[in-house]
Amino acid sequence: MTPPRQLNPAQLAAADALSGFYANGGDVPTGVFADLGFEDGLGIQCEMQRRAVANGAAQAGWKVGLTSDRARTAVGIDDRPFGHVNRVLESPGSIPSAEINKVSIEPEMCFVIGERIAGDDVDPASVPARISQACAGYEVNEARINIGGNLAMLVADNLTNWAIVQGSGVAAPVAVDLDRCVVTVSCDGEERFSCTAADEVDNPYLSIARLAATLHRHGMALEAGQSVITGAYARFRVEPGQTWTAHYSGIGVVEATIS
Repeated sequence: MTPPRQLNPAQLAAADALSGFYANGGDVPTGVFADLGFEDGLGIQCEMQRRAVANGAAQAGWKVGLTSDRARTAVGIDDRPFGHVNRVLESPGSIPSAEINKVSIEPEMCFVIGERIAGDDVDPASVPARISQACAGYEVNEARINIGGNLAMLVADNLTNWAIVQGSGVAAPVAVDLDRCVVTVSCDGEERFSCTAADEVDNPYLSIARLAATLHRHGMALEAGQSVITGAYARFRVEPGQTWTAHYSGIGVVEATIS
């Protein structure tokens, strides 16, 4: 495992600007991110997480980004950024919308790590044996800052993650069954969306292997007990009083009420 990277002065200035924003609000000076890129954003995110953990946050899991061809094409990068997950809510979860700026949810598969996954050359075929459970899930997102198209800022701000909601699940299915999974999302009993998983995102086991490689560059790994979400099928803005339910065929159900 490589040692964690030390921030250079420009990265440290950006991290301090984010810390000031989280503590006091206002605006993040966009100039501090102007000359920073994707890898800078990952390093800054790691520093923000280090500070959060020092203040009592838990490292509960990860999200993996850029898990579709359209997302990678949009930013021009063939990589898989990580996001730290500090909150895992059990389904049926209650999402406190008054505490979250411009809250949205995304249906995503959620995987509980059963055995450490580490390194820059993880074989996707080896991943299922190291997964203890595959679950229905949601990601809860917060638009904390005005990104303005700056990729480094988006990555540093933890890819907008606020929490995940983890639903019911099963032992790790074979890869092809994950691809064939039909995800159906309803709000207050009315269907809003349906898709076949492989039509929207990469196979999750491939995404987890690629995530392990990105983490390895920053001296980290997927550890037993952590939960990992592997890419959004859709995104929905939500309102107080709504109940959102997602069925994942062959896997399980996740439910979240917006309070």
